[in-house]
Amino acid sequence: MATMAKLPFVIAPKMKSYPVRLGNEDVGVIEIEKRGYLSVAEKSFVDSVMQGSDGVTSMVRLASKVARDKKISVEKAYNLIIGIISGSDSTALATSVSTTYGDEISDIQSQMADSMQRKSIACATVLIQSRINSEWTVDDTMQLQPELLVEFSAFYDEEEQKVERKESQSSEEEAAEIVGK
Repeated sequence: MATMAKLPFVIAPKMKSYPVRLGNEDVGVIEIEKRGYLSVAEKSFVDSVMQGSDGVTSMVRLASKVARDKKISVEKAYNLIIGIISGSDSTALATSVSTTYGDEISDIQSQMADSMQRKSIACATVLIQSRINSEWTVDDTMQLQPELLVEFSAFYDEEEQKVERKESQSSEEEAAEIVGK
């Protein structure tokens, strides 16, 4: 890995990097550097992969259509669609919108699922490339076990939010929280 030029900090960053482990005995355990942040390259790689692919644009478009049709605000229509997708809204209005726009809502759900999968693949790939093996490819990531992909994605989110990793919680517990088991 190429060494990075050092900046002459007057005050050095607080966060020191240290190795953490991802995975478990079933999928294998890998060590990765915990930096407490994402580099510009890591963040922009994932952002470029995700550009315009999260279903939000389609949801806003559908919310505008529903708002016109039902004579409600776009914001209310948007929240209604989110309620329908999450299954938390079972009002008569939600049922009516769900019946009328079922195909569009299904398309949005599918876009969101694809988007989450694409983000997991991008997160794992860029983290492995930048912190473990610079020759790693997307094709290599496609060979990983899905559980390990979830681990890398959760680690990426922690780094993005600058969260300290809780080593006390087992990887299985973390994965169970993520997949909602």
